[in-house]
Amino acid sequence: MAKPKSFKAQHQCRRNKTLAVQALLGITILALLFGISHVSIRILHGQPVFEIAASSGQPSSQSTSQTETSSPGSAAQEDASAQPPQEAQQDPAPADPAPPQQGWNTAQRLSGEPEVTGDDSRMLAVPENGRLSEEYLRTVMFVGDSLSQGFALYPPTRGVSTVCAYKSTSPNQVIQNFVGQRPDGSRIEMWDDIKTQAPSNIYVLYGTNALVAQSDEAFLKYYSDLLDMLRQRYADVPIYVQSITPTTAEQGVKQPPLENSHIRSVNNAIAKMAADKGVFYLDAQEALADEQGNLRGDYVGTYDGIHMNPTGYAAWTDYILTHTVYNEYNRQFAVDDSYS
Repeated sequence: MAKPKSFKAQHQCRRNKTLAVQALLGITILALLFGISHVSIRILHGQPVFEIAASSGQPSSQSTSQTETSSPGSAAQEDASAQPPQEAQQDPAPADPAPPQQGWNTAQRLSGEPEVTGDDSRMLAVPENGRLSEEYLRTVMFVGDSLSQGFALYPPTRGVSTVCAYKSTSPNQVIQNFVGQRPDGSRIEMWDDIKTQAPSNIYVLYGTNALVAQSDEAFLKYYSDLLDMLRQRYADVPIYVQSITPTTAEQGVKQPPLENSHIRSVNNAIAKMAADKGVFYLDAQEALADEQGNLRGDYVGTYDGIHMNPTGYAAWTDYILTHTVYNEYNRQFAVDDSYS
């Protein structure tokens, strides 16, 4: 017969059971807290609470991999996963043919015009469009440096057109309203002179001074700002941005920034800038360059390999009169029915 346990032994046994129950209860509470925390975190992150096993019997990894690689593009992945299987999709309808390319023959930029990405300025230039009489030149304003001053010195523009051109200047100096030298030698704040005119058409040309004194990027930035100022001041006036004119091959050797291949590269950027701003680009190089892309020998002045003689300016002016955009004002100067 077993000897009954003493009171002390019975008390110790009960105490051990109580401790075991408390320990088990504590473990259970910790497990519950961990589980609740885990579920809460998955809910906050938009993750499924329970994983569903794949048909193969292996745990599905698709939802796990998607949530582990969650990123700003994950919404697009979810949209893609919601699409029907490839074989169930219908073939897309054939795209409409691209509209024919239109030239710059309007005073307003074409609606729906795509971003200009061409790398050849000739593709963006105003095309030949009939001929206007020299009367058209009476309300034209030329804006630029000493190259544009030639329009004040030689016929048929001498004493006819408004010439706001200043010796040895660049767009940044005009923007800051520096004092510039006019063709007659007088001096005036350049922007103040330009903004007080009342032209019907504006022809702008800068570059030969700026390319020597500045980086291409700085020149184009200031040129862009100046065009914005002109566009704001003369909102309803057609603006033609003219290509930088060619130089002689010898001048390009003396001043590499004015070498003609470099000038053509900058002209590409100018043409794109003009098109992006909704103004017109005029490729004067067509009238002034020879087959090698240099300034024609019979147009070279006695000063240097940049400026031109009266013959060159006559050819340049003739090119302007045959390359204008159509509008009602210009139509009165048309000399034949080909202007349209």
